[in-house]
Amino acid sequence: MNSLIVNSTFLNMVRDLQSIEKELQELENQVETLSDKLKTAYQEYTEILGDTFKQQLVFSVYQICTQEYPQGFLNLSLSQQQNLQKKVRELAEKAKENFKLGGDFLKQMENQTDDSPQEEDASEESDNLFSEQWETVSHVEEQNNEATINQNILKELLTSTQQDSEAASADDTSSKHPDQILNWSKRQENAIALILENVSSQANETLKEAGILPQEFPKEMIDAALQAEDAGSMSNRAPGVLHLMLEVERKNQQQKSDNNEVMQLSIIRLRVGEMEFAAPSLNMKRRELRNMTQEVQQLQEQYHKLSKERAIAQAELAWRSSWHEDEA
Repeated sequence: MNSLIVNSTFLNMVRDLQSIEKELQELENQVETLSDKLKTAYQEYTEILGDTFKQQLVFSVYQICTQEYPQGFLNLSLSQQQNLQKKVRELAEKAKENFKLGGDFLKQMENQTDDSPQEEDASEESDNLFSEQWETVSHVEEQNNEATINQNILKELLTSTQQDSEAASADDTSSKHPDQILNWSKRQENAIALILENVSSQANETLKEAGILPQEFPKEMIDAALQAEDAGSMSNRAPGVLHLMLEVERKNQQQKSDNNEVMQLSIIRLRVGEMEFAAPSLNMKRRELRNMTQEVQQLQEQYHKLSKERAIAQAELAWRSSWHEDEA
């Protein structure tokens, strides 16, 4: 009688495990479908972002040169003014390519993860991949300093997120895992933020070299302001322009004492949120991305719940399979 009860319970447990496996398979199919849609949406988003960014960068530089530091721009000759404008257009075009470049690298890095068991080999493959892709997409000479900065920024992103990507796939190597999709989405956002920060820094350096921005402020100080979330105030009339009040230390040789002078500095700082607010099509695509991400998060909760249920069912099944009554 006891043997019949045990066998009946054992069979019920097998059916329960099969039911869980079926639910997991259906959920993975949903994640895979949603993943394809999310990646397509990101591709469309970055294309719109690239066009919006070009307009925003030119407008922000225009504001700096005509509203914030008009005399500095007027001090330039006509050829110098045109050269500055040309550099800004080239910088905007290069950044547009980098938005796409970041996505391509993250996708290829994701495909490489399972084939790169050793960290050193993976890093070398990443460097080679970056070099080949950069030459194809950007067509920029190796000696170009701005191109070098862009390469370093994106390579830093890939290096810093590779470990996270491997950790996400440790429990499940399937591309249908919701954790991997969310990590991929996060890396996309990090790539966009890094590119915007990088281009803002380059734009400010270009303006400083042209004599538009005050020379008292070193590049390190300006870059630190770009990275600070609560630094300065943004202009209502000029999105992408950050106003700062900074202390500059000046030495008074006559009194032999140090005096600090507070000066105002206006610089370029481009943010995704501002561009989305200004471009309805970009804002609409952002809402679409946000909705898809929330769907993945909901599936992630279900996936973790079912995975735990499967582990419990497997453990109970293993226990019953290995259990033997002691002989009397």
